[in-house]
Amino acid sequence: MIKTVLPLLLYLLVPAISFSQSNQEKAQTLVKSYAKNHSESPASNALKFSSVQSLNSSYADTKTYKNYQHKIDSLKLEGRKIDARIVKMKTDAEINQAKKDSKNLSNQLVATSDAMIDFMTHFKSTPTGWQIKSNIPGKRKSKIYFLNKQLTQVTSVK
Repeated sequence: MIKTVLPLLLYLLVPAISFSQSNQEKAQTLVKSYAKNHSESPASNALKFSSVQSLNSSYADTKTYKNYQHKIDSLKLEGRKIDARIVKMKTDAEINQAKKDSKNLSNQLVATSDAMIDFMTHFKSTPTGWQIKSNIPGKRKSKIYFLNKQLTQVTSVK
Protein backbone atom coordinates (compact mmCIF):
# COMPACT_ATOMS: atom_id res chain seq x y z
CA MET A 1 0.00 0.00 0.00
CA ILE A 2 2.83 2.40 0.80
CA LYS A 3 4.32 1.68 -2.62
CA THR A 4 1.13 2.90 -4.31
CA VAL A 5 0.52 5.89 -2.05
CA LEU A 6 4.03 7.34 -2.27
CA PRO A 7 4.08 7.86 -6.08
CA LEU A 8 0.57 9.26 -5.94
CA LEU A 9 1.59 11.69 -3.20
CA LEU A 10 4.62 12.82 -5.18
CA TYR A 11 2.48 13.22 -8.28
CA LEU A 12 0.17 15.57 -6.36
CA LEU A 13 2.87 17.54 -4.53
CA VAL A 14 5.24 18.35 -7.41
CA PRO A 15 2.77 20.55 -9.38
CA ALA A 16 1.75 22.36 -6.19
CA ILE A 17 5.36 23.13 -5.29
CA SER A 18 6.23 24.30 -8.80
CA PHE A 19 3.11 26.51 -8.89
CA SER A 20 4.12 28.05 -5.57
CA GLN A 21 7.66 28.67 -6.78
CA SER A 22 6.45 30.29 -9.96
CA ASN A 23 4.25 32.66 -7.95
CA GLN A 24 7.21 33.42 -5.69
CA GLU A 25 9.40 34.20 -8.68
CA LYS A 26 6.72 36.36 -10.32
CA ALA A 27 6.20 38.31 -7.10
CA GLN A 28 9.93 38.87 -6.57
CA THR A 29 10.43 40.01 -10.15
CA LEU A 30 7.47 42.38 -9.90
CA VAL A 31 8.71 43.90 -6.62
CA LYS A 32 12.27 44.31 -7.94
CA SER A 33 10.92 46.06 -11.02
CA TYR A 34 8.68 48.27 -8.88
CA ALA A 35 11.57 49.17 -6.55
CA LYS A 36 13.84 49.98 -9.49
CA ASN A 37 11.20 52.16 -11.22
CA HIS A 38 10.28 54.04 -8.05
CA SER A 39 13.86 54.57 -6.83
CA GLU A 40 12.96 52.97 -3.53
CA SER A 41 16.16 51.02 -3.21
CA PRO A 42 19.40 51.51 -5.05
CA ALA A 43 20.21 47.86 -4.39
CA SER A 44 16.98 46.25 -5.58
CA ASN A 45 18.94 43.13 -6.52
CA ALA A 46 20.08 42.72 -2.90
CA LEU A 47 16.54 42.58 -1.52
CA LYS A 48 15.67 39.55 0.60
CA PHE A 49 12.12 38.28 0.31
CA SER A 50 9.80 36.31 2.51
CA SER A 51 7.58 33.71 0.91
CA VAL A 52 4.61 35.11 -0.99
CA GLN A 53 1.31 34.84 0.89
CA SER A 54 -2.20 34.74 -0.50
CA LEU A 55 -4.61 37.41 0.75
CA ASN A 56 -8.25 36.39 1.09
CA SER A 57 -11.47 38.33 1.44
CA SER A 58 -13.08 38.57 4.85
CA TYR A 59 -16.74 38.59 5.84
CA ALA A 60 -16.03 41.79 7.81
CA ASP A 61 -15.50 43.62 4.50
CA THR A 62 -18.89 42.69 3.04
CA LYS A 63 -21.95 44.91 2.92
CA THR A 64 -24.12 42.15 4.43
CA TYR A 65 -21.94 41.93 7.54
CA LYS A 66 -21.92 45.71 7.94
CA ASN A 67 -25.72 45.78 7.61
CA TYR A 68 -26.07 43.15 10.34
CA GLN A 69 -23.65 45.10 12.55
CA HIS A 70 -25.61 48.32 11.99
CA LYS A 71 -28.93 46.62 12.78
CA ILE A 72 -27.54 45.12 16.00
CA ASP A 73 -26.15 48.51 17.07
CA SER A 74 -29.52 50.16 16.33
CA LEU A 75 -31.40 47.55 18.37
CA LYS A 76 -29.02 47.98 21.30
CA LEU A 77 -29.48 51.76 21.19
CA GLU A 78 -33.26 51.40 21.09
CA GLY A 79 -33.09 49.04 24.08
CA ARG A 80 -31.06 51.58 26.06
CA LYS A 81 -33.64 54.26 25.26
CA ILE A 82 -36.45 52.03 26.57
CA ASP A 83 -34.48 51.23 29.73
CA ALA A 84 -33.92 54.95 30.34
CA ARG A 85 -37.65 55.68 29.92
CA ILE A 86 -38.75 52.95 32.36
CA VAL A 87 -37.31 54.91 35.28
CA LYS A 88 -39.53 57.91 34.44
CA MET A 89 -42.74 55.90 33.93
CA LYS A 90 -45.40 56.02 36.58
CA THR A 91 -48.33 53.82 35.52
CA ASP A 92 -48.32 50.05 35.33
CA ALA A 93 -49.64 50.16 31.75
CA GLU A 94 -46.66 52.22 30.58
CA ILE A 95 -44.20 49.94 32.38
CA ASN A 96 -45.84 46.79 30.98
CA GLN A 97 -45.74 48.23 27.45
CA ALA A 98 -42.07 49.16 27.88
CA LYS A 99 -41.34 45.60 29.06
CA LYS A 100 -43.12 44.19 26.00
CA ASP A 101 -41.14 46.52 23.74
CA SER A 102 -37.92 45.50 25.48
CA LYS A 103 -38.75 41.80 25.08
CA ASN A 104 -39.56 42.37 21.38
CA LEU A 105 -36.23 44.17 20.86
CA SER A 106 -34.44 41.36 22.67
CA ASN A 107 -36.02 38.78 20.36
CA GLN A 108 -35.06 40.85 17.30
CA LEU A 109 -31.51 41.14 18.60
CA VAL A 110 -31.24 37.37 19.07
CA ALA A 111 -32.68 36.70 15.60
CA THR A 112 -30.35 39.21 13.95
CA SER A 113 -27.34 37.84 15.83
CA ASP A 114 -28.25 34.29 14.77
CA ALA A 115 -28.58 35.40 11.14
CA MET A 116 -25.22 37.18 11.37
CA ILE A 117 -23.54 34.09 12.84
CA ASP A 118 -25.02 31.94 10.06
CA PHE A 119 -23.70 34.39 7.47
CA MET A 120 -20.23 34.37 9.04
CA THR A 121 -20.22 30.57 9.24
CA HIS A 122 -21.21 30.06 5.62
CA PHE A 123 -19.05 32.85 4.16
CA LYS A 124 -16.62 31.58 1.55
CA SER A 125 -13.53 33.73 1.30
CA THR A 126 -12.04 34.32 -2.10
CA PRO A 127 -8.46 35.20 -3.04
CA THR A 128 -8.02 38.95 -3.45
CA GLY A 129 -4.29 39.23 -4.04
CA TRP A 130 -0.84 38.53 -2.67
CA GLN A 131 1.61 40.02 -0.21
CA ILE A 132 5.38 39.70 0.01
CA LYS A 133 7.74 41.23 2.54
CA SER A 134 11.19 42.50 1.60
CA ASN A 135 14.16 43.81 3.53
CA ILE A 136 17.60 45.00 2.56
CA PRO A 137 20.40 43.04 4.23
CA GLY A 138 22.14 45.11 6.90
CA LYS A 139 19.15 47.39 7.43
CA ARG A 140 16.26 46.84 9.79
CA LYS A 141 13.73 48.53 7.56
CA SER A 142 11.35 46.22 5.75
CA LYS A 143 8.44 46.80 3.41
CA ILE A 144 5.32 44.85 2.65
CA TYR A 145 4.20 44.88 -0.96
CA PHE A 146 0.58 44.12 -1.83
CA LEU A 147 0.12 42.65 -5.30
CA ASN A 148 -2.98 42.06 -7.39
CA LYS A 149 -4.43 38.58 -7.91
CA GLN A 150 -2.75 38.07 -11.30
CA LEU A 151 0.70 39.14 -9.99
CA THR A 152 0.95 41.89 -12.61
CA GLN A 153 0.82 45.05 -10.47
CA VAL A 154 1.89 46.35 -7.06
CA THR A 155 -1.31 47.76 -5.56
CA SER A 156 0.19 49.28 -2.40
CA VAL A 157 3.28 49.35 -0.19
CA LYS A 158 3.53 49.62 3.58
